[in-house]
Amino acid sequence: MMHKINVVLFFAVMAAGFASFFMIPPKLISQEEKRKLATMPTLNWNGYVKGTFADSVDQYVNDHFPFRQKLVDIAGIIQYNYGIHFKNEEKIFVSKKTTPNKKNSNEPEDFGDTNMRMLDDFQEAYSGSMLILNGSVFPLSGGSPKMGRSFAKMVSEYAEKFKGRTRVFSCVAPLSSAFIPAVKYREYNYKNKTTLEAIGNSLTHGAIFSDVFRELNAHSNEKMFFSTDHHWNAVGAYYAYVAFCKSAGFTPVPREKMTKKVKYNFVGSLYRHTRDKSVLNNPDTMVYWVPKVGTTVTRYPAAGFKGSSSKLFCESCEGGNTYSTFICGDIPLIKIQTNIKNGKKAAVIKNSMGNAFAVYLVSHYEEIYVVDLRYSRHNLTDILIENGVDDLIFAVGMYAAMSNGTINMMRRLATQRGGGGGVTNGNPQKPVKKKNGDSTAIETNPVVLPDTLK
Repeated sequence: MMHKINVVLFFAVMAAGFASFFMIPPKLISQEEKRKLATMPTLNWNGYVKGTFADSVDQYVNDHFPFRQKLVDIAGIIQYNYGIHFKNEEKIFVSKKTTPNKKNSNEPEDFGDTNMRMLDDFQEAYSGSMLILNGSVFPLSGGSPKMGRSFAKMVSEYAEKFKGRTRVFSCVAPLSSAFIPAVKYREYNYKNKTTLEAIGNSLTHGAIFSDVFRELNAHSNEKMFFSTDHHWNAVGAYYAYVAFCKSAGFTPVPREKMTKKVKYNFVGSLYRHTRDKSVLNNPDTMVYWVPKVGTTVTRYPAAGFKGSSSKLFCESCEGGNTYSTFICGDIPLIKIQTNIKNGKKAAVIKNSMGNAFAVYLVSHYEEIYVVDLRYSRHNLTDILIENGVDDLIFAVGMYAAMSNGTINMMRRLATQRGGGGGVTNGNPQKPVKKKNGDSTAIETNPVVLPDTLK
């Protein structure tokens, strides 16, 4: 009798799970993992024969089985509770390493003194060692002076070719490892310092160095990076803004003259990497400041200039997506117009670290173009020349400055042609007829490109 009951219960549970799989609406995006979830593939003959259809169905099931996130969290809790845990806990988490193909790798052969391979930031991927200290995660790396010099060379190329037209700034963020609150890890403070100093010492042709590390280091007693996420918080980004202002000849606006806001319970990317319960139990509170400046924001797709309305701060962003509060996340190109009628214009080249930095610049410019180096296919030369941009600011995290791949992506911004033409005051150039007389064929007015940036 008991055997029959067990069989009935087993099939009842299976039937309930099967029914809930189809009854619960599928999620399109995982806020916890910050990625799009798999969609149900369309059956076709080629996919069936090659096996890609079955693989896609497997991925869909993996992403959408009932109570998936709860079960993943429970698995993390079970793993965490192995062994004995202490109040002041310190441990090393080693993420799975990837071994790039040396023939095609963009990574440097000699990576100096770093313990973490600096993968291209647009992959948002990490490998190597991370320190988990009292629920906060820190990458155990300090960059590479060698790669710092490579980054400085690229920035200097822009300074050379736009000299007399546009000032060029290097405004690179250190890693949170520079500010680990434990004396035994002090070496990473020095490693971050020497990497960023290598950038400053290697800039030529009038490129201007914003000493972000020095400014942040002077405030190392404050919390400037998130505990659960790889980004700096609004405090760290503010001190980077102060460093930029000092190098640009501006007076930074005190935070007391901005509107202070708070968001709670942010658990970000580093928890998703480590799945450590102590990190989950240590959520971040994001305090941020909104400049008292009127703004109009337009967002553009990766190619072309068909714009749509956006915001400087997306107040609805929450949970694992809280950092996207700043400029509404990673958009290929945005144009910010302010009520600061001084005629000054800036272009910011950034990865995700630059999002929290860019919002402070509205106090000093009438127009700001924010270009995401990973996603934009617009031509940077067109944007700078046609809009009379005064300042070009490379506001990236160290990951972007430590990879030949992302350095070359920034270099290619000057020559790529995926933007569908130039942009003047945020609008596409007027088309002109081709010389062959075809009235339906158009081309944009050509721009002479910098020689060394081709």
